[in-house]
Amino acid sequence: MKIASSAMLASLLVTGCAATTPPDILPAFNPADPAMGVRDVHYHPVVVDYRHREPVDPRNWRRLNQERSPVNPGAGS
Repeated sequence: MKIASSAMLASLLVTGCAATTPPDILPAFNPADPAMGVRDVHYHPVVVDYRHREPVDPRNWRRLNQERSPVNPGAGS
């Protein structure tokens, strides 16, 4: 078992050293190159839809359900 695992480790080391480096994916991209241009930047505020909310006391849940219900109370339910 020791011989098999050490042989596997040795083969991984040899293949890792023999492998070539990966090719450049974007060889033409250079952030310091002025010919690349500057992307247009837009300001997007983070808190656009912010609404201040305060804690409230608990309310009657049955009344809340009836107020939120799309069906009129007593209409077949």
